[in-house]
Amino acid sequence: MLTDILKVLSRKEATLSMSQLALEVGYSLKEIESALEQMEHMGYICREIFGQACSPSCGMNRCSGHCENCGFHSPETFTFWGLTEKGQTMLNQVYGK
Repeated sequence: MLTDILKVLSRKEATLSMSQLALEVGYSLKEIESALEQMEHMGYICREIFGQACSPSCGMNRCSGHCENCGFHSPETFTFWGLTEKGQTMLNQVYGK
């Protein structure tokens, strides 16, 4: 399951909801949530939150409301998962890249 999730998350163009990720890798939503938490704890993936708390990459992390750097404003927050260097290394080892 770990490498299945890493492979999906490595696709830069893919932005999936938790439900879409679960469907794509063939596991339940509960299993995916648990796996993502464990993978984050292990350092394979990182959580990025966009919305009221802006992305760390915009330089204004934890700004409230509107971020002038990234221009993203939303009353909601959205969670995205990305591979860390450790996660990419693990994926490369498994798939021989």
